Amino acid sequence: MNEIINTIVSLFEKLTDEEKASINSALSGLFERPIPCFISELSTFNEEELVVTKNTINELILTRENVPDLLEAYERLKNNDLPQKVSFGHLTVD
Repeated sequence: MNEIINTIVSLFEKLTDEEKASINSALSGLFERPIPCFISELSTFNEEELVVTKNTINELILTRENVPDLLEAYERLKNNDLPQKVSFGHLTVD
């Protein structure tokens, strides 16, 4: 259990203050209890809560690092003739 706590602490350090507050608020709501001091409270979490916490923080980091800059992409592509319609073909049911 100490290994997962160490992993959570390591991941948590990569977050901005705003992200830390957001994670704290989300997990407080999910676990239906206040989490006043996140890092020191980890030892009170059960194994399932630790896994959820680790996965939540990890997904936030992955999303932040891998989501493209949409404004930059729009600027780069705004003068291209892009398709205006998307279609997926026809579904035939027997």
